Amino acid sequence: MGILYEKKDGHWVEYGRTEMIANARDPKFVKTFKYLYNFERVQHMKVLMVDLDKGQDPKTIDPDCCNFLGLCEFTISEVVTAAGRTLRKPLTKKEGKPSTKSLLVMLAEEVSNCKDLYRFQLGASNLRNVERVGRSDPFLQISRMKEDGITWLPVYKTAVRKNNLNPVWDEITVRATQLNNGDLMCPLKLEVFDYERNGSHRLLGQVTTNTERMLEMGSQHGSVLPLQGAPGKPTGGEYGTLQVKRFVAQPQPSFLDYLAGGTEIGFIVAVDFTGSNGDPRDPGSKHYFAGKHGGPTQYEQAVMGIGGVLEYYDHDKVFPCFGFGGQYDRNPTDHCFPMGAPPDSACHGIAGVLQAYRTALSTWKLSGPTLFAPVIRMASNVARATVGSMPPKYTVLLILTDGAIMDMPDTINAIIDASTLPLSILIVGIGRDDFGNMHVLDSDKKRLSSGNRTAARDIVQFVELTKFAGDGALLAKELLAELPGQLLEYMRVNNIQCPPSLVAAPTMMLPAAPPAPTMMSP
Repeated sequence: MGILYEKKDGHWVEYGRTEMIANARDPKFVKTFKYLYNFERVQHMKVLMVDLDKGQDPKTIDPDCCNFLGLCEFTISEVVTAAGRTLRKPLTKKEGKPSTKSLLVMLAEEVSNCKDLYRFQLGASNLRNVERVGRSDPFLQISRMKEDGITWLPVYKTAVRKNNLNPVWDEITVRATQLNNGDLMCPLKLEVFDYERNGSHRLLGQVTTNTERMLEMGSQHGSVLPLQGAPGKPTGGEYGTLQVKRFVAQPQPSFLDYLAGGTEIGFIVAVDFTGSNGDPRDPGSKHYFAGKHGGPTQYEQAVMGIGGVLEYYDHDKVFPCFGFGGQYDRNPTDHCFPMGAPPDSACHGIAGVLQAYRTALSTWKLSGPTLFAPVIRMASNVARATVGSMPPKYTVLLILTDGAIMDMPDTINAIIDASTLPLSILIVGIGRDDFGNMHVLDSDKKRLSSGNRTAARDIVQFVELTKFAGDGALLAKELLAELPGQLLEYMRVNNIQCPPSLVAAPTMMLPAAPPAPTMMSP
């Protein structure tokens, strides 16, 4: 029998058990496990293989009372990036030594509903008028019930319709992973609010439904959902109705489909060497390293947190690493200098990046000013060289900085140029300085523009390290959440078809999906 565990808060917790197969040395288990895969964090799992004696109940037996056969630790990232989503790892003995005979085979299959792209349009009739002058200004917010069965998570918000009690909102396009995590029966709450500039929006009416019901309504002309007031308020027609004008589900290649086809995510690191960081020998410096017992610098915390996730998606685990704003000897300030090995400034693994960073601190003098455009154009050249490659390759540039940008117009133009390339830019603010310019670059509400030029898509994500108390895992979770969507948007806009899986689909399968459920079976 196999027992699956997941690591939670540093502790192993049992997730489930396979069936028990009698008298077999090469068992093929039928039991599958549905698991929620998150790209933005490393999910540690392990499988313990045990031998049961006659009379022992597989459902309740304590594993310590069974005969130990082997143990295998792995991450979900390893499974979903393995060729054909089939990961083979040797089982280890009790003392941790690998077994030369025993092998664990894990297979992943993405839940099919997670791949759908939904296109639908909603409208409302006879909404309440809560304005003294004019009419209500309604917008619609959609929330889904989280896995705890208690909390609502907002997933979509429409534009506002001014002075309109019978609004029809623009068509909504959203992936199943965002709307319902692939579960057609997942409860959805549709709320209509009257917009207020101060943010104190007033509820005009709400209704709870699910995707399956909305699909049905989309094919039934004239069906409506009566809106109700907030809990404790009277119900009835006074709140108006909501209509599903149309609803179409379109199967689309998912993030995991591209990974299964060999798509690679390359990782580039750029570190701020400007003088505002403070002398690395000074304990107050953001670059100060206090030795083995002093802990990593803030820059290293960010590299380990983000690189620890992305390294699973880079096939050769070789990461170019650069510095900017540094001065070597008496030469002019260099705004994009290599820290790794020539010719490509390559570092092997995250450990190699950290070693190159510490070596550079001892050979490069902190200088300035803070310019972003040179490193963005360098990363753009790397990404441009991969255009047309098959399988596709997507590049991620991580910029770690402590202060304001001094070349803002040039940086904006460099980002606009890069927005047509297979490239995303992650920016981490180190320290507590003013990062106002960074929020401008992270254009979630409106695409970045300069003059008559507008970015083809949003490719920048910015966060401040201090908001996560130095926790690299939490930082990565926040910073990487949008990356799968950015990759898929690039593929869609450029009509890059999903490559076929590197290995034919196996007859027996296990977990997978980007923010989507996965099925796992050892």
